[in-house]
Amino acid sequence: MNKILQKSSVIWIPIICYLAAIEVIVLFRKPELFLSKTLFLIRVILALIFFGSYFLYNKLKPKVWNFVTIVAVYASLTVLYKETAILNTLFYPVIDPILIRWDQAIFGFQPAIKFSEILSSAVISELLFFGYFSYYLMPLAVFALLWKFPIRKIQEFGFILICSFLVYYLFFIMIPAVGPQFYWDYPENHIDAQGIFGKIIKIIQKNGEVPTAAFPSSHVGIALIILIWLYQNLRKKLFYFVPFVFLLILATVYIKAHYVVDVIGGILSAPLVYFFSNRLFQKIPKSYADYH
Repeated sequence: MNKILQKSSVIWIPIICYLAAIEVIVLFRKPELFLSKTLFLIRVILALIFFGSYFLYNKLKPKVWNFVTIVAVYASLTVLYKETAILNTLFYPVIDPILIRWDQAIFGFQPAIKFSEILSSAVISELLFFGYFSYYLMPLAVFALLWKFPIRKIQEFGFILICSFLVYYLFFIMIPAVGPQFYWDYPENHIDAQGIFGKIIKIIQKNGEVPTAAFPSSHVGIALIILIWLYQNLRKKLFYFVPFVFLLILATVYIKAHYVVDVIGGILSAPLVYFFSNRLFQKIPKSYADYH
């Protein structure tokens, strides 16, 4: 067991805890899902990444090994995200009608419809699509900035990032909402792509998005968690990220991925999720990082 721990990254801790929680949920809510080919395949993918990382331990420099492992696990979150669409109605039906009523009560109209109608110019559209696209690049940009930092700091950011994603995935399972792009019909759920970033996001939505993950907005939550971490660790770099996070927050509603109340939920939840993820990481003995 000690040998396995020595050659595994700390970021597997939240993954294992998350998978254990999912197995408990499935056991009590829908045991037949244990036979699901989709869930089985996802676990096979994660196992392959784990053993691949394990066997690369002595073949790469420690810092390179940590980066490769963290980025591989970060990429694998895509399949765990899609899994939430299978699990997100095990407790309740989708709550989109409630979220729509809240937006209507606050604004007197549906911002996810009106926003793109009012600001329909090609320049603004492309700018906001770019803001949404930047969400996928921000974690990688932080990793690039961390190249010269101690391994423990690289592990810290990777752990907090991945743990935060998994906390939001549990939210999506317990609070089922699919968002305007899936709940509404055409044309209310549609916005034209008028430039290259718009087309890229359309491809991502077509191939990567599934009816889940609306409330609270993990796009907003994760982006703010990155800002919080930067504020505490790389404050001089913080302001380079702020404009992209601002555009991202606007874009989530503009491209009809979220209702405004989802964004509010993301803003309010981010400090709590960060606190939980950071505290969990701080509980890990520093001697564990010394293995690497």
